[in-house]
Amino acid sequence: MTYQFSQDDLIWKALGDGRRRLIVEALATGPKQTGELVNLFPDIGRTGVLKHIDILREGEIIHVRREGRIRWNHLNPKPIKSVCNSWVAKHIGNMKSSAATLKAIAEQEIET
Repeated sequence: MTYQFSQDDLIWKALGDGRRRLIVEALATGPKQTGELVNLFPDIGRTGVLKHIDILREGEIIHVRREGRIRWNHLNPKPIKSVCNSWVAKHIGNMKSSAATLKAIAEQEIET
């Protein structure tokens, strides 16, 4: 029996690497050619960057459009919003509840 990765798993995997997050940040300012992204990481070269792009594509965080020999990379923010709205928002709610409890305890101790 093998584990079937969900789309959320693929999104978290894609965002789990610092280089891939830098690619996402670069694309947040607009589409970039693959060569422009390769220039951000001279230490890993084109093949390394293409592997990171493939993982981002698996998570559907970026879309690649070809124009002849040029590959244009476009950010798709929907998957990131999806995981933020579900998982992250749930945990922020728990933090707010904990902060409110801590505030109530602190205020009780001040009154006594």
